[in-house]
Order: sequence, then C-alpha cells, then structure tokens
Amino acid sequence: MTDEPTLPAGPSFGLTFLYYFGGTALVTSLLAVKSLGMGLDTGLPNQYGLLFGLVGGLLGALVNRSTSLELPISSRKTFKRELDAALADMGYTEDTEARSDGVLVYCRPFIRQLLSGRVYVLLKDKQVQISSRAVHMGGIKKRLEASGIR
Repeated sequence: MTDEPTLPAGPSFGLTFLYYFGGTALVTSLLAVKSLGMGLDTGLPNQYGLLFGLVGGLLGALVNRSTSLELPISSRKTFKRELDAALADMGYTEDTEARSDGVLVYCRPFIRQLLSGRVYVLLKDKQVQISSRAVHMGGIKKRLEASGIR
C-alpha cells in the first residue's frame, strides 16, 4: 500500500449514462402519459421514454462524465500560477478548506457549483493530474494550451 495521494474518481461514462437515461426516460414516459392521455399499458409512452432516455443518457454522459488529464510540467510554481488564472477565467477559486492529501480542490460559488462540480488537481514534481467533468476539462485544456503549457 502506498501513501501517495490520488485524485477522487468520479462517475464513469456508464454510470453517468444510466443516471441520465433513467431520469429522462421516466420524465418522458410520465409526460407522454399526461399529455397524450394514454395509459402505460399501450406501450407508446414507454417507447417515447426509451427513445428520449437514450438521447438524454448519451448527451448527459458525453458532457458530464468524469475525465482526467495528465500533463508534464517543468515548474510547480509556474504551473500553479497559470492554472489559477485559467480556472479564475472559468469562475473557479481554490477551496483551501477542502484540500486533502495534497489534492487541490477548486470550486465555483454555491449556486454555480450545483451544476458544475469541482476541479481536482494533484501536483507532482514533474507532472500534474487534473480531474473534473468532461465539459470543463475541454475549457481547462484550451486555456492551459493558450498560456503555453503543453
């Protein structure tokens, strides 16, 4: 067993798909029952639920699944400064109270955090690992590349 810190693992594609599929299918089926005036025994509301559930599940999983990024760095101090600037542009600030085991935690203000999640950063000597939702990782990667990292 090692004492080396690790990033928290968020939900994968499969779990995120199931979450969004189930919610979308249920809501769509209930809306179809109410708006079409048909019972669940006809099967039509269930078919709508299945179709919209698949679309909602795929879209939700593509956008909200957890991903991570590993980058080589030459200086922890320089990278941290660039990362802080990139995340500040996206509305994130470091939450020093949530820091644990060497993992830096960045979050947005309370209301925005409910819909966006957190960014986790593990700085090592010559490498950094960043973990967050896929939609935010794209923005982080673009901002870091624009600042000359990687």
